[in-house]
Amino acid sequence: MKKEKNTKPLYSLPSNVLFLLRKSWHVDKALFLAILARIPIVVLLPLLGAYLSKFVVELVSNGSSAGTLVTYVLFISAALLSLHLLNNFMTAIIAWRSYGNRFLYINMSGNKIMDTDYDNIEDPDGQTKMQKALNTLGNDSGGTQQLFSQFVNICANTIGLITYSALIIALSPWLVLLLCVMTIVNYYVNKSHNYWVHRNKDQWVPIDRRLGYISNKAGDFEVAKDMRLYGMSNWFKDVFARLLTDRMHWIKKTEKRGFGIDTLSAMMTFIRDGIVYGVLIYQVTQNEITVAEFVLYFALISQYSGWLLGLVDSYNEIQKTSLGFCDVREFLDMPDHFNRGEGVKLPLSSPEIEFDHVSFSYPNSESDTLKNLNFKVKQGEKIALVGLNGAGKTTLIKLLCGLYQSTEGVIKVGNVNITEYSRDDYYTLLSVVFQDISLLPISIAKNIALCEEKQIDSERLEQVLKLSGLYEKVQSLPNRENTVLLKSIHDHAIDLSGGEKQKLALARALYKGGKIIVLDEPTAALDPIAENEMYLKYNELTSSATSVFISHRLSSTRFCDRILFLENGEIIEEGNHSELMKLGGKYADLFNLQSHYYKEVVEV
Repeated sequence: MKKEKNTKPLYSLPSNVLFLLRKSWHVDKALFLAILARIPIVVLLPLLGAYLSKFVVELVSNGSSAGTLVTYVLFISAALLSLHLLNNFMTAIIAWRSYGNRFLYINMSGNKIMDTDYDNIEDPDGQTKMQKALNTLGNDSGGTQQLFSQFVNICANTIGLITYSALIIALSPWLVLLLCVMTIVNYYVNKSHNYWVHRNKDQWVPIDRRLGYISNKAGDFEVAKDMRLYGMSNWFKDVFARLLTDRMHWIKKTEKRGFGIDTLSAMMTFIRDGIVYGVLIYQVTQNEITVAEFVLYFALISQYSGWLLGLVDSYNEIQKTSLGFCDVREFLDMPDHFNRGEGVKLPLSSPEIEFDHVSFSYPNSESDTLKNLNFKVKQGEKIALVGLNGAGKTTLIKLLCGLYQSTEGVIKVGNVNITEYSRDDYYTLLSVVFQDISLLPISIAKNIALCEEKQIDSERLEQVLKLSGLYEKVQSLPNRENTVLLKSIHDHAIDLSGGEKQKLALARALYKGGKIIVLDEPTAALDPIAENEMYLKYNELTSSATSVFISHRLSSTRFCDRILFLENGEIIEEGNHSELMKLGGKYADLFNLQSHYYKEVVEV
């Protein structure tokens, strides 16, 4: 097990409360009016109840008439009923509007997830921050939603405490002191527990994330075949059991601490109430107070304990809300490095690309993944990146796409550092197909155009379907391009094969029509003949675009103007296919090995 961390929250309780109140004031002013209206109601309700009992005892003791007794009781009862109804109404308003207010932060977090720099989401630390924020916001009984009801309680408890202190102090100042001291002790005990929970969230949130991953994968349609054919179920169960054991360790530890604190609080409450009520009973037996006063003070002291405990509980709840909201703010405040404001104007035509002494290393990595890369891709030129797995090809592509920021050096597009462009504007230059292809449970047409149906250019859609080789497949479907994908979501949908998915992804990139086309293994699921046909079409369509693509099949690099062979994050060979074959280096060796394999297959 990891050791417990001892880190202080990044944001203080006042800072978090002010942040929440400021944001909420701009969104829903009616919520604040309901809060202000409910505070005096919460104070008056128990006070009226206490005085109702006192008046009844006094009237009975003084021999008042039944009519007078009924009048007092009806009057105070009517006031209590009205306050109860108003309190319930205000409570419902606050609860409903607080629920809606929580979605402000859910929306802010959703926007952050979709907009923040890619490396923030890919990094494990960023994933933990994201998960902690979502855990806070996904809790109906806590998080930001509880701030407003607890804010009412803490204000009402404070006012009630002051009011009741003024009444009880006339009986005995020592009782007030005793009640306060023991409540303060109880508060600090609970505070230490809240901070302990906050400090140790980083211990169990990654475990929760892994448990969630295994649970999702166990029922994932995509991995169902492997799960069965490779007998993975027992392995998954073992991994899940180990993680669950680790998680239960922290659950038990948290529950034991909570049980100990609850036991201590109950003991202190028992001792405190025993002393207070003992004093009260002694005074009434010694005729120091009347029976009516005994009833009043008994109710006041009972409620006074409630105000004190309520103040502590409300403060602890607000503190828990604040600590949870620290997770939300820490995620929302994750720094983004790429420019989201005004930027340099984009090039009007296909731009030149330059890597100028570019190096990159992943966080906590001991060595650079890319090392001092220096090369240019001329306007409209097509280059291929080749090399063995782990050479750094995909990392290079992600740097070019602005998903990572180089550790050293500068990447220029159109003779401008890419960080000087507005990020979103820069993305419009790029048409990219990565190895991992994401399909949405919508129509084929929408999956390609990525917009609403009325905005789709049907002629362009048909063109890219033909160029990608997917046209015949689409025409064979009853609903053609309006056919919905992902059978696991829609009963009437279809699923595409691996090769068809890659064709759709290529059609998506061609439809976008970026001035820089990047293909990261776009034909891995195709056979060599289909791959060759696709690249011939690709070569024809992208004649005016600056193009970079990755392929493990070196035979597909022949049409490129230039080939860069990467090894251990460095460019060790550069030239076109003929030049590299004449060089007789690593590229030629790998090409001959692959071609020899294909020859053997043909001979067989």
